[in-house]
Amino acid sequence: MPLHHYIEQYFQKYPDARWKGIDVDNPPLEKRPKVLNIEDMTVNAGTHQIPIRIYTPEESAPYPLHVFFHGGSYINGSLESHDVSCRLICSLSGVKVIAVDYRKAPEHPAPAAFQDCYTVTKWVVDNAEQLGGNQHNVSVGGSSAGGNLATCVALKSIKTGDFNLAKQVLHYPATDLDEKIKGSEYQSRDLYNAKYGVDITQSQTHLKHGKQENSPFISPIEATSDMLEKMPDTLIFTAEYDPLCDEGEAYAEKLKEAGVNVRLVRFDGDIHGFMQYFPGSPDYMRGYDITSEFLIGEQ
Repeated sequence: MPLHHYIEQYFQKYPDARWKGIDVDNPPLEKRPKVLNIEDMTVNAGTHQIPIRIYTPEESAPYPLHVFFHGGSYINGSLESHDVSCRLICSLSGVKVIAVDYRKAPEHPAPAAFQDCYTVTKWVVDNAEQLGGNQHNVSVGGSSAGGNLATCVALKSIKTGDFNLAKQVLHYPATDLDEKIKGSEYQSRDLYNAKYGVDITQSQTHLKHGKQENSPFISPIEATSDMLEKMPDTLIFTAEYDPLCDEGEAYAEKLKEAGVNVRLVRFDGDIHGFMQYFPGSPDYMRGYDITSEFLIGEQ
């Protein structure tokens, strides 16, 4: 379908945003979605402290626990940039959300972000009871770069056996860190890169690290079927005019082929990041409603 008219109007007004990205301004605190309690704290990683933000819903414990990794191309984003997203997930689902302020490039090169996300997820599982939850009902999720980090955390947990995750929620995730645009197997890259608010050539190098044996923890689409078959129930969103659309859908298909319970939802007429950029639009709230239903649904 055609690009939503309000998105096209935005890019006509701000043409540089096509490749620079869309600026997001949070509303004042009093106008953000309400939750019972928000607490900032840190998790001790040994060499440093990892800031986290815990969102507690109105519902009574025990809560499902959801570890959330923000987007931002591995170099931007913060607890504040995705505060509204976490509030919405928490308030709509009754799930306790733990947002992670992982270290970012270029100050902290890869695999710093991945290590922080894995460390906090393990901490949440190990401390689930103290958080008012259950270690058997912990999920991970994130948007864009955060979606990549979330599914890579799930993959590593399978390899190490450190913990088991109940679900993963991947909003327009980066699943293949190959930077090829022209001639890529993913047609959406050639069609839409640097045209609708995201240029993957300027971001994906920041997550690359290590040797070949680490490739599934960088580009999860390279994971073998014997690893993928152990992945948790999965929700994946893609957007029609997103350069990452095709690789997200290819990853969903690969998970399905491995026997994983996957729900794939493509948002036609939308662009990468639509669940942050256009509050008040129908698909903005539809995305959060589907996410919440998935998190509280039966496994």
